[in-house]
Amino acid sequence: MTRSHVRKILSAVLSYGVVGLVMWLLYRTVGHSDAVADALSSITVAQVVVVSILGLVYLVSMFRPMVYTLPGLTMRQAGVARTASLALANTVPEGGTVATGLTFAIYRSWGFGVADSSTSIIAIGIWTNLSRYALMAVGLVVLVAFGSVTGSTVWIAIGACVIVTAVCLSIALVVTNDGFARRIGRVMTRARTLLAKRIKRIEPRDMEQFVADFREHLLARVRTCWRSLTATMLLSQLLGALVLGVSVRMSGLDQNQIGWDRIVVAFGAMWLAAFVAPTPGGLGVAEAALIAVLGVGLATDAQAQLVAAVLLYRFATWFLPIPLGLVAYLYWRLTNNWRVPVVQPSSDRQTLSEDSGNS
Repeated sequence: MTRSHVRKILSAVLSYGVVGLVMWLLYRTVGHSDAVADALSSITVAQVVVVSILGLVYLVSMFRPMVYTLPGLTMRQAGVARTASLALANTVPEGGTVATGLTFAIYRSWGFGVADSSTSIIAIGIWTNLSRYALMAVGLVVLVAFGSVTGSTVWIAIGACVIVTAVCLSIALVVTNDGFARRIGRVMTRARTLLAKRIKRIEPRDMEQFVADFREHLLARVRTCWRSLTATMLLSQLLGALVLGVSVRMSGLDQNQIGWDRIVVAFGAMWLAAFVAPTPGGLGVAEAALIAVLGVGLATDAQAQLVAAVLLYRFATWFLPIPLGLVAYLYWRLTNNWRVPVVQPSSDRQTLSEDSGNS
């Protein structure tokens, strides 16, 4: 058995082990199986249809930013690439990494260059996280300012707000400030050097110039579309929070029990937990984060409604993209007439292609 196979097995065991552990903890938190049974029995077909439609709108809202960051990409292509990669991210261990590889392969099959494809994928990742956690920070400020949280929870909220704001500012500075980007590059160089001493496959490399060059390439790509990209990305994240909010309201939890500020914070906390935890689509961890944040101060007799809301939301945003993504993947594999070179700007492509080859 090769080292690659061992790594894949360990990754799967870790991922699904985390899922099992979190599900068990959720079972203990909710209290007993009756609460889950009550939640499932309370969900109606009409509720499923409504959240499914909203979930589809949320999914489609990500297509336009992809078109902005990859000139020549059509909305149909964006839909296929996004849906297929999301289905993969939701079903396999290390799903985010594997899904990124699939997106890259799909772009390359349509004739997009290495640098252009990489820049688009990373730009989408940066703008997604900036928008998502900026909204979370605003929600945390509202929670603290209007007294929706009390006691030690206030300090937890303030600490989370500071951390989220610092992360957002750091990402923004890397993109906009050459000096800061070079400092980050020097830190990455030292870290890579330390890793190279312990892992033979990693070679020491000057990351400062690589980060600076990539920053220039990224800025060249988004300089003319950053306003539209930011607006559509913020709209997309708000739609995601809206799906969660509608799920909460349809489950019978009103504004006095769970306010919209807490819903926005829960949406951001869910993605933060899913980013940290090695599970497919944040399975288990996302549900735990939602229940933990939304359930603060909630009466015990409302737990079934909260579980129903989380199940509705996850059906629309985690489960629904899986069959749709399978169809999109098969469509991509079976459709050969669009696998032709796409006319695109070629400037700055060689630089990143060489950098990618050296990494």
